[in-house]
Amino acid sequence: MKQSYTLVKNELLEHKIIIRLPLFLALFATLLVVMVLSNINDFSFNIQMNDIDGWQPPIVASSFAGVVGSVSFFIAGIVSLLSFFTYSARALAKERKEGTLAFWHSMPVSDSKAIAIKLLVALVVIPLLSSLFLLFVDVTVWLVAMWMMPADMLAENSLSFVAIVLHWSQFISMMAAMSLALLPIACIIFCTSQLTEHPLLVLFVAITLIKFISYMLFDSMAIGAWLNSVSNLAFNILTSDQPWHTLASVGSITLLGLLIIAVGLFKTSIYLRSGD
Repeated sequence: MKQSYTLVKNELLEHKIIIRLPLFLALFATLLVVMVLSNINDFSFNIQMNDIDGWQPPIVASSFAGVVGSVSFFIAGIVSLLSFFTYSARALAKERKEGTLAFWHSMPVSDSKAIAIKLLVALVVIPLLSSLFLLFVDVTVWLVAMWMMPADMLAENSLSFVAIVLHWSQFISMMAAMSLALLPIACIIFCTSQLTEHPLLVLFVAITLIKFISYMLFDSMAIGAWLNSVSNLAFNILTSDQPWHTLASVGSITLLGLLIIAVGLFKTSIYLRSGD
């Protein structure tokens, strides 16, 4: 356990963007929340005057602070996705590029454990850090609202400690579904990043070519549609009112197939990292 903790800590130190991005946005959000809530009447007027009174953020159901809570929920999810792709593309490539792989091979850490730790960071630690960002923003909104709003407005907009806990638990549940959807993508990126310095670009080009070639050969967009449903699954979960239903909507056979692919790619990543 101590070794795993040390390895996770090392990943966070090696990839500081994982912590810096949520921290920067948290500080920015604090300033924004204070500005919006201190001018809440003018803010509402501007929305109506620009004919976007019916606008809804991507997350349309929020247990906390209405539209403000929905926007912070969505931004926290986007932060998690950005951190995931940034980290997963560099996690293994950085070792080879900086020449530290030989050092790690000299340590009593197996390749399987090293990659498992990186998956843990990508799929568990990053979502937890994003949830702390959401929690910080929610608490800031609550404290500022208690300072500036009357009690009836607090109740009307679900601004309470209980609502914060519910909001955070909804985010954790949604991130769990997203992490399952991102598991095969993480394994694909881990494999590709050991073969090229630009894994995300290579994957984008490969997916585009597969869609084009499949359409030319079979005169059908079925394969392209399936690839879209899989590659966009995490984002669809983020923008859904029912994350687990969205995850299950791709079908049990697809989910099982993705799990098998993830296991195979995980073992392939171990093989590539070992240098055999």
